[in-house]
Amino acid sequence: MKKYLLILLCLLFLASCAAPPHEAVIQNAGPYPENYRDMIKCYLEETLQNPESLKGFKIQKPPEVVTLDTYYGFIPLYEGQKVWEVFIVFNVKNANGVYIGPDMHVVWIRHNRIVAYDYEEVELDYRVKHRIGGSCKPGEEQKNQSSD
Repeated sequence: MKKYLLILLCLLFLASCAAPPHEAVIQNAGPYPENYRDMIKCYLEETLQNPESLKGFKIQKPPEVVTLDTYYGFIPLYEGQKVWEVFIVFNVKNANGVYIGPDMHVVWIRHNRIVAYDYEEVELDYRVKHRIGGSCKPGEEQKNQSSD
C-alpha cells in the first residue's frame, strides 16, 4: 500500500510540474518586431537555395497581430495564440538558375523570433544556430553594423 501511495505522490508531483505557462504568455505575440525586415532578409539569406540571386524583396503587409484559428501540429503553436504576421514578396533563381518571378510568402514572428515561414516550422538547424547567438538574433544587425 505504501508503494502505491508513493507512486501516486510521484505522479501528482510530475503532473504539477508539467503545468503550462501562464495563459497571458501563451496568447501574447510579444512586442512589435521593430527590426522585422532585417530578421526576414537574414533568414532568407541563410535558407534560400540561391540567396545571392534575391531581388525585388518587398514587404507586402507589415507586421499585424493575428490570432491563430486552428492548431498547427507541425508548428509549436495552438489555437488562440497570437503571432505577428508579415507578407513578403521577392524574386529568386530556382535550382536551374532561372528567376521564378515575384512570389509571395508569409512569415510569423513571436517574441522577436521567426517561428514559421509559409506556415511551416522554421528549420531546426536555423533555430539552433541563429536563435542562440547568430547574426539573425534580434539586435545583432545593429551591433554588427556599428562595429564596421
